[in-house]
Amino acid sequence: MLHSPLVFLHILTMFAVVAFHSGPQILTLAAARTGQESAVGPIARMYGRTGRAVPPLGILGALLGIGAGLTGGFNLLAPWLLIAYALFAALIIYGGVVSAPYLVRLGDGTRENRSDWGELLGSRLTLIVAIDALILGLIIADMVLKPFG
Repeated sequence: MLHSPLVFLHILTMFAVVAFHSGPQILTLAAARTGQESAVGPIARMYGRTGRAVPPLGILGALLGIGAGLTGGFNLLAPWLLIAYALFAALIIYGGVVSAPYLVRLGDGTRENRSDWGELLGSRLTLIVAIDALILGLIIADMVLKPFG
């Protein structure tokens, strides 16, 4: 009886994590790619604010997922869940070490009128967004397909 609400809350929370983390990244990339450099700074700075919600929401989503697994009778050491844990850890590490600091630095660079901020918009932004998207896609595929499960 408690399983379905926990699954729903887990998915809802994780969608919020993706929206707060990836949304500004994608908008920044779109602004940079379409030549709207004046929009890059405000969007990247918005990430500085919305990105603060990502860690607590991620922790909440993980706890809701564990609760859903326990109430649903899942083996929390099933291979597909171990894969999900590893991918989630990769996303946390990559987000905390690479993508979040990069976007914050990009927003700060536009605010400070640094002459080199345009260089930050190069292929590195595309690569960062692509790697984030790849990890997210792998998590979704793992959760839906449940390989080795």
